[in-house]
Amino acid sequence: MARHPARRAHILALIGAGLLIVTFGTMGIELGNEMARHGDLDRQSTAAGSYLRTLHHATSEARICHYAWLAKRQERDQACYERAITQLGSARQEFTAFRLVQQREGSERSEPLNGVDDGLKQIAGWHTNGGAMPEGGEQVLATLDDNLSVLSRVSTLDQADRVANMLRNTSWQRRLGLLGIITGVLSLISAGWVLDRSSLAAARAEASSRDLALRLRATLDSLSLGVAVFGADGRLWHWNEQLGTVLGLEKDFLKLGLSYEELSAVLVVGGVPLLEPFEHIEASLLRGESAPPVMVECHGINGADLELCRTLFFAPDGAAERRGFVLTAADITLRLRSERALGEAQKLRALGQLTAGIAHDFKNLLTVILGNLELAADHDQPDHVEQRQEYLSAATHAGRRSEALTGQLLSFMRRQSTAPDSSLSLSDLFSFLSGLLGRIIGSRIVVECGDVSGVWSVRADPAQLESAVLNLAINARDAMPKGGRLRVAARNVTFSVNADLMSLPVEEGRTMRVVSDPTPLTAGDWVRLDVIDSGCGMTKDVLAHLFESFFTTKGEGAGTGLGMAMVLAFSQQARGRVVVATGASCGTEVSLWLPRAVTDVKEVVLPKCQPAAQRQERQMQVLVVEDDAAIRDIVVTILSMAGHRVLEAGDGEQAFDVAAAAKGRIDLLVTDIQLPGPLDGLTLSRVLAGRDAGLAVVYMSGELTVDSPPPPGALEGARLLPKPFRRDGLMDAVTAALSARAGV
Repeated sequence: MARHPARRAHILALIGAGLLIVTFGTMGIELGNEMARHGDLDRQSTAAGSYLRTLHHATSEARICHYAWLAKRQERDQACYERAITQLGSARQEFTAFRLVQQREGSERSEPLNGVDDGLKQIAGWHTNGGAMPEGGEQVLATLDDNLSVLSRVSTLDQADRVANMLRNTSWQRRLGLLGIITGVLSLISAGWVLDRSSLAAARAEASSRDLALRLRATLDSLSLGVAVFGADGRLWHWNEQLGTVLGLEKDFLKLGLSYEELSAVLVVGGVPLLEPFEHIEASLLRGESAPPVMVECHGINGADLELCRTLFFAPDGAAERRGFVLTAADITLRLRSERALGEAQKLRALGQLTAGIAHDFKNLLTVILGNLELAADHDQPDHVEQRQEYLSAATHAGRRSEALTGQLLSFMRRQSTAPDSSLSLSDLFSFLSGLLGRIIGSRIVVECGDVSGVWSVRADPAQLESAVLNLAINARDAMPKGGRLRVAARNVTFSVNADLMSLPVEEGRTMRVVSDPTPLTAGDWVRLDVIDSGCGMTKDVLAHLFESFFTTKGEGAGTGLGMAMVLAFSQQARGRVVVATGASCGTEVSLWLPRAVTDVKEVVLPKCQPAAQRQERQMQVLVVEDDAAIRDIVVTILSMAGHRVLEAGDGEQAFDVAAAAKGRIDLLVTDIQLPGPLDGLTLSRVLAGRDAGLAVVYMSGELTVDSPPPPGALEGARLLPKPFRRDGLMDAVTAALSARAGV
């Protein structure tokens, strides 16, 4: 195998070895310089020693001459003494430099240095005329002489140590030079052997890398999506052949080093670039942090539907020159067509299921309503009053069931979620269900309602809870086509800590369970309402899709597939849970976990319609606007019976003309939101409120529910009246609207 060009690294190894030798030589030179520095220190020490000897000589001469003068009183001894004292006094000026040299050589000299300093200070203040010496002067000179002797002895010892150190350093220099030569030779030999091995390994690695690059290139070219790799500077590194085809580029447009801005300038549709600005990508690369891919769906310059994805990449070692980003482009035209077709098919199927199911439920309700009305019409004799009233009550209840069904359907479709603020006693619900379930379920199924006299009240909407239990009962009936037993029970449960409902003990062999919300149930007081059947149970597949909208096991047209979805929506609004437990041949148990109400409610009394004289102090003038003549007649009749003066119109324009021609002001506007013509109910109310700021407004609509928010554009203080409504509901809305306008 041919040698790799890395053989040139041998030369680098030789240079490195030479540098190693030079380095050791440089270290030797540094040692020589260090010795030179020691020599400089010796020179300073020599100067300091000369100064020390001068002081010592002057001190000794002053003492000797003074004693000689005292003995013989000769002038030459006096002159000698005065000259020595003068020399000591002037020597104090050079004492600072001397002190620095002495302190650098050793810190233990502080005490003699301080003694010398004090002695020189005193001597500098002496008067030498006549050879006289101040009192205590002999002691000062003796002390100064002693301190100078100590400093002289220490300096001599330090000078001997420096000479010894210099000799030792010179020996180490020779040894270090020899070690450098040996190390350099060994480095040359080792580097030659290692580089010879590495050149062979590098040749093999290059061949493997070349083979891997060819395989990766073939892989990229075989992909159905276009791939482009850009560096951190926005220049094109790699790309595959499919990129130009997917993006609709010219054949020779893509080339090595193509800038990202040039590519972005070409990919423009309708004046809008398809690619994000390079500044955004550059900022992400400079931060050096991984970021999620940026994906966008758009139309390409060739009319195809594209999915563009930009992904950053970084080198494992964090090197800036090996970071960049990858741009992929996929043609998703066929996929989008298939998804649109599938979506339309699913919409049609869901709409068909919903329409068939609603039609089935409403046919049942209409059958009950029409049948009871016919029976009531047949019992028209005076002695049939109680029987006729029973039929009318049954028809009324079926009508309320249809109203609740439409309201729940609207709430479900809008996904509205409100927390109920009312309390409900389960004894009222069970007393109602005990007579109703038997007629709905049929005679083949035995219905048992447990005793709930000691069960707490719950915080839930009565109509929604009733509908939820009826839905569960109907599902249980369908699970027992040959008959069986349906049991409805409730009990109080208190958890001292948060409880996982899936970890509760298994009851009656129902081992498979699913819960509407996997989060633990908060600690506190709860009411568990169970609906239990003796059917065949559910399979795992049915249990997995139980809460999905439009999922049903019934035949076409036999159900909406919204029963359990509505039960789930009710539990979420009540801030509770739904737990379904089932097992093969063990039946199914659906448990509603509802929060306990803060205040128990023993009896719920519905508000009665009060006479008009009690509701208002004077006769009100009311404008009723409704395009449906039958509904308009009912509203006008109810308001007229309440003592109001009622004006009516069929659309917004007619209502405007009626209001303009009315005598006196309009106190109340009762209008449908959706009216034919340019003036709908919301616009009409704003126009009339602009003429009369004290106008009260009630909005009617079949699209409203009890918990609907005010529609956009509604007047502040206006009241909402969902259709269908009854007389009490209409009068309560009218009273609330008038009270809100009056500031009550």
